[in-house]
Amino acid sequence: MRCFWWRYSAGWNSGANLIEALFPDGAIALVASEAMWEGSLFPEEAACIERAAAKRRREFTAGRLCAREALARLGVPPAPLLPNSDRTPRWPEGVVGSISHCGGYCGAVVARCQHFAGLGLDAEVAAPLDPKLVSRICRPSELARMADCAPPPGTSWEKLVFSAKESTYKCYYPLTRTFLGFHDVEIAFSPAESSFTATVVRDAVPAAAGTRNFSGRFACDGARVFTGVALAAPAGTQNSV
Repeated sequence: MRCFWWRYSAGWNSGANLIEALFPDGAIALVASEAMWEGSLFPEEAACIERAAAKRRREFTAGRLCAREALARLGVPPAPLLPNSDRTPRWPEGVVGSISHCGGYCGAVVARCQHFAGLGLDAEVAAPLDPKLVSRICRPSELARMADCAPPPGTSWEKLVFSAKESTYKCYYPLTRTFLGFHDVEIAFSPAESSFTATVVRDAVPAAAGTRNFSGRFACDGARVFTGVALAAPAGTQNSV
């Protein structure tokens, strides 16, 4: 892997611009404001978390209000955003999206289905991955490619592999309802473009919208790493609306 200068942006507020840059035009990505963490939910949403711990209630609230603001920018009227039985958000008809929480941070991304078949957003604390987890998360080929390239400040390539696989899974799962293990996906980074490719290498699981290859982007603000995956809708779908 050739190494290039890392695109690095310090500061808490940089997260908003960073996740916007992870996705192509047509996707709306937002970071939850402080007010969203303490905001009000629809009664149906509040009922879903009435027995949850305070931390989970705050995260759920921030995620729903952030997603609702992003949906509003798509022209979608406000409505409850309830969880499915597997806890994934039940997005409005004709919309795809993803929500991520991380240590007091929350972001959401949404788009119309005629533009994207799926989206995945992930944010993680930038601290390097626990060495005990590296072999569980990373394939040997991934470790070999990263061996000669310095990671972004304050993190590790292994942590970025973890995040990239999380965002890939968030894009893949709603399309297939199939679980993936960490070794079922292979990540290859292109540091110069702050991008990566994700390939589902396990033959026994289905393709998603006709593909096993996903394109993503990554970024870091010094405190967190961010990854985003966007899967374009099939050409016929893009032209149908």
